[in-house]
Amino acid sequence: MSYRGHLRSDNPSLMEKASNVFANQSQSGFSHNQSSPVFIVGHARSGTSMTVRLLRKYLQIAFGTESQFIVRFYQQLHRYGNLKDDRNLQRLVDDILKERWFQRCYHRLEFQTDSKSILAEVKDRTYRGVLEAVFGQLCQHLGMNRWGDKTPEYLLDLPVLLKLFPDAKFIHVVRDGRDVALSAFQQPFGENNVVMAAKDWRDTMERVNHCASELPAHRFLEIKYEQLLQQPVMVFGKLIEFLEIDDPQDEIIEFIERNVGQDIKQNNYEKWRTNWNRSRIIRFDRIAFRYLRQYEYDVSVDEERPPSRVQLAIWSCHNLICKLSQPGYWKDSYYRLKLKLK
Repeated sequence: MSYRGHLRSDNPSLMEKASNVFANQSQSGFSHNQSSPVFIVGHARSGTSMTVRLLRKYLQIAFGTESQFIVRFYQQLHRYGNLKDDRNLQRLVDDILKERWFQRCYHRLEFQTDSKSILAEVKDRTYRGVLEAVFGQLCQHLGMNRWGDKTPEYLLDLPVLLKLFPDAKFIHVVRDGRDVALSAFQQPFGENNVVMAAKDWRDTMERVNHCASELPAHRFLEIKYEQLLQQPVMVFGKLIEFLEIDDPQDEIIEFIERNVGQDIKQNNYEKWRTNWNRSRIIRFDRIAFRYLRQYEYDVSVDEERPPSRVQLAIWSCHNLICKLSQPGYWKDSYYRLKLKLK
């Protein structure tokens, strides 16, 4: 299967500028040889949002904001009964439309739809068929023919995504765990001390590695955030090949080389070196040692040394107290609680 498209962007003026530049350089455009969905996974604050923006702009994959609902509705499908029944299908679509993904996509991408439009696009009366119709609407809005999703928490449920989309492609964005922690400390939903941040990053890498070991190479690609900043053309070359995008004349890669510099912060890495003292660095490195070494990041220690149960309990309590003191944490927790009580 092959299809063609045109460059898009969240910023209309930037989109028009990019499209015009590309149109002047190439009359043939470029084509995807696969329409399989693309899932970007990675620890929160690992550069997954930046990767989404780049793939949407340069490779024409229709990403919205974090969906956050795919796995949850899959787990609740028993409530809707047989989707061959029009009423059941309508209820499912109506409930999905209440998700904040639609509000966020409207604010950021000016995308909006309704149940009538979605139902008209349901080709297969299954849950996957509904999802294809929902994300297909976003594709139409953006003028693209392949959709993707980025929701960091799906790392916990990759088997569900694999069951729903056995043809999907997965891109794992890896970032130095210390920079991840540094960024997370500034967020209401992130960890609040080095010990818990190191443990969380290590556990996440372990889960991803486990799932990756069960996927064939043509469905799973790992890219490093730091390489994307320093060597974007090289990384995009890997992405183009992995996603099976035609670029026989190197028109896409040449366009990327000329323009991608404006979309990345090339020096946005290793900030932990100047923001953390040696004690913090050692504490993190001892816990995350295995995966820091695996992904070829510098480490300050020679072996892994996890905290004791007592130490972990103390740091865990400290982490929780810090979270409870942040208004943003309560706001997000309230939203998630409402979803669970539905």
